[in-house]
Amino acid sequence: MTQAAITYRHNQQPRRGLALAGAIFGVKAILLIPHLIIVGVLGYLAYAVGYIGFWIVAFTGKFPEGLQSLITMWVRWGVRSYGWLAGITDEYPPFESDPQGFPIDARTPVNQSPSKGWAVAGIFLFPKGICLIPHLFLLWFVMIGVVVVTWVGYLVTFFTGRFPTGMQDFIAGAMQWYTRVMTWFLGLTDEYPPYGVAITPAA
Repeated sequence: MTQAAITYRHNQQPRRGLALAGAIFGVKAILLIPHLIIVGVLGYLAYAVGYIGFWIVAFTGKFPEGLQSLITMWVRWGVRSYGWLAGITDEYPPFESDPQGFPIDARTPVNQSPSKGWAVAGIFLFPKGICLIPHLFLLWFVMIGVVVVTWVGYLVTFFTGRFPTGMQDFIAGAMQWYTRVMTWFLGLTDEYPPYGVAITPAA
């Protein structure tokens, strides 16, 4: 596997109460505060170890798997947390680094042969950031769409008891796109991320 991937199952029986909590801005996010704090702290650590990893790769050609594992922990914890917030699952995310069978999660690649050239580009940050400008520009609009679709999905779920699968796929696809961009930037893969929200849910 050379690209990160989101694995998820459609929420076939969403809870109207949670949808109402989502439609009323802030309520569902308040319930998620403990996870948001953890994701924030892990995010700072992920960027720090990613930068350290660039230096190690530049000099040794190896990216320690322990550092990669910490970045993966951040990615997975964020996906599970925001997947719940967006309504793709109504199962509250566990406070675990490696839960099994959660309805939405992420799989990340392990960079066994990292590129020293990309590592040097990462050390200076600017070159790698320049390469991501097209992605970041498009993702800015996509994420606005995610916010709108999520809120509309809350309303549809509350009134109908159903969360349209097309909306779930769009949200999960956007999360996957963002995850691929971040795992490339932090060095978990040297394969430039593809564009788009195309995604296939688990059966």
